[in-house]
Amino acid sequence: MTAVLETLVQVCGLLAIALAVRVVVDAWLNVPYAVLLVLVGVVISLLRIDVGLRLSTDVIIGFVLPIILFDGVIELDRTALRENVAVPLTLVVLGIPLAVVLLGPIIDLAFGLSIGVSLLLAAILVPTDPVAVLSVFEELDVPERLTIVIDSESLFNDGVAIVIVDVILALLATGTEPMSRLEIAEFVITDLLVVSLGGFLLGCGLGYGATRFIHRLPERMATLLVTVLVAYGSYVLAESGGVSGILATVGAGLFVKLDDDGIGPDAVEFVRDIWAGGAFLLSTVVYVLIGVQVPIDTLTVYLPAALLVAVFVLLVRAVVVYVFVGAVNEIVSRPLPRSYQHVLVSGGLHTVVPIALALGLPPWVPHREFVQAVVFGVAIIGALVQGTLLPSILRAIGLGERATGVAEPSSRRNGDSP
Repeated sequence: MTAVLETLVQVCGLLAIALAVRVVVDAWLNVPYAVLLVLVGVVISLLRIDVGLRLSTDVIIGFVLPIILFDGVIELDRTALRENVAVPLTLVVLGIPLAVVLLGPIIDLAFGLSIGVSLLLAAILVPTDPVAVLSVFEELDVPERLTIVIDSESLFNDGVAIVIVDVILALLATGTEPMSRLEIAEFVITDLLVVSLGGFLLGCGLGYGATRFIHRLPERMATLLVTVLVAYGSYVLAESGGVSGILATVGAGLFVKLDDDGIGPDAVEFVRDIWAGGAFLLSTVVYVLIGVQVPIDTLTVYLPAALLVAVFVLLVRAVVVYVFVGAVNEIVSRPLPRSYQHVLVSGGLHTVVPIALALGLPPWVPHREFVQAVVFGVAIIGALVQGTLLPSILRAIGLGERATGVAEPSSRRNGDSP
């Protein structure tokens, strides 16, 4: 059997497992599809079954994330996003740094790690993943405004968290060459501003140019090719230029305007369906492989630590959400209801990006095994506990009633908001 054929067999096997899980979820279980995929992967790992496929940082961040993020951004309702951007923007720009600053010292105090490694672990754990949460929203009649806030926060926080992790790794690498506090401050601020903002602005420019070009194209296949090129091209150009590729992809998606006036309703629907299908297939495989790659032996050793860190992460998330959303509510015309804030806290799962960052840690990072085991542990614990309890939480606070119609692939397509 050739290597290509063997890989195809392995992928088909994973998709067959995913199909079986999907059928079970639709027919009998009230459990988020993505969460169950992770748990199935964990079972495969426990049984020591070798599926032959492995995730890596480059695969997740360089290949998978641009598709998932670009699809998420182009599906966002722009009007609803503008009306509700204050909360997600605040949670990303101010909330992520505060979460790292709060969580890092707590981890250091609990486990006696160096403050640098503790801050690194905190930064890795911060980004939230909405896929499992939104899969629940598809099944329940959850307000569109809540979907917009959760989705838009996650689309931006991945890129910012990745930049923060890179900055901390760079500071750890200079451990043999001490820097003054002023030099550290200049280094951090310069990197955060230049890398984050530079990548985002580059993507915005490419997205705007792509939109102008799309509106001159004659048919939908060419339009699809342009969107693929701008999604990956923005990432490649940004990374080649030393700025954030993930934020470039997000910026490009925000400025790619797929509307009926420009390219026609049939082409719009075709392009969006292709992107949604691609994102769904990739995320399906990734979630199974996350479970498959759980380092069972190492995780068993560090499970108590992972449980404790999972509690810390949830508490810090609660502080960040309630403090910053409360502050934003004081200045906006439409405050975000308290029930929405509860979902922002309880639905904050930490899976794909944290695991990608943990897998990519250089061998020289102190306590690397501990960090990786804890990240996997927090991801699995969050999926198992928060993911499975989320439908019940939504109903308990009055936000989740079973939808009477057939759910759209993504509720972002609906323009209504409460």
